[in-house]
Amino acid sequence: MSGYGSQDRLSDGCPHLGEGLGGCGFQQQQEEEEEALRRKLKYFFMSPCDKYYAKGRKPFKLGLQLLKIIIVTVQLVLFGLSNQMVVTFKDENTAAFKHLFLKDYQDNNAQEVYSQDQLYSHIHFAIEQYLALPQISLGRYAYVLGVGYNDSALSLCQRYYKRGSIDPVNDTFDIDPHVVTNCTGVNPQYFNSASGNGDYKNFTLKFYKLINVTIDFQLKAINLQTILNNEIPDCYTFAIMIVMDNRAHSGKVKISLHNDASIKECKDPNVSAHSPRHTSQSTRSQRTVLGFLRPVSCLTRRWTLCEPVNHEGKPSRCIQGSSPTV
Repeated sequence: MSGYGSQDRLSDGCPHLGEGLGGCGFQQQQEEEEEALRRKLKYFFMSPCDKYYAKGRKPFKLGLQLLKIIIVTVQLVLFGLSNQMVVTFKDENTAAFKHLFLKDYQDNNAQEVYSQDQLYSHIHFAIEQYLALPQISLGRYAYVLGVGYNDSALSLCQRYYKRGSIDPVNDTFDIDPHVVTNCTGVNPQYFNSASGNGDYKNFTLKFYKLINVTIDFQLKAINLQTILNNEIPDCYTFAIMIVMDNRAHSGKVKISLHNDASIKECKDPNVSAHSPRHTSQSTRSQRTVLGFLRPVSCLTRRWTLCEPVNHEGKPSRCIQGSSPTV
């Protein structure tokens, strides 16, 4: 038969009476810690809106994350637009060069010749188009002098085996694999050194041991479409090589054009009604500000996760979040 009052109350809080009041207090402390942990977990998995309703604090950390996303997105868009104009300008000029310097060129069709006269015709056509470029091209191009053979503007070269003798009748051949390069230079007609430009028509190819024929020259151009984006135009130098490949000696010579572009800032730009330096500096300033805001937002978020120094002078410590009463 149970006693009156105190024994029943003690048995409700502490099932084992023999443990005493110390054991009962430890159990209550453990339950409080469990409850606090549940509250922390519940708060941790809350959405920013639920945290705002629970604690009354604005989700500034979410705002910083959105700000970083916006900054990075703007930087990527600006970088993509700039690169798109560069790639487009190079591709369009490469297509123009193929139509200008390759005889009877058609898009997506391989250029091939099968006779000696055809090969000579393609060589002469490319050089004549180069010499008449200012009068025939829709683009504004400038010659680059002193980059070819003997300080010329254009180099016409043939590469062939040092010694080559092929006799299909007797199924014999005699070849020295060392390669010899023979070149001649061509200059635009309005330069003083253009008196020897007729030499390219007397350039004799050694077909029986020919490896390839190359025509190398450079042209300069300016990408004006960047003005639409309030940017100073860039200056381009196109290194163009026309290759006529005869390595296989199969009776077919493949013709291709390769274009390698280099970019640099133009000298003394002048845009009417605009200050080129101001425009260039403002564009660079915008990119610099965007680049500066991103690390600042990261540092701000890092700082907000740290508790300030308390009144007792204890050092601050970084936390991952708080757990208000929910």
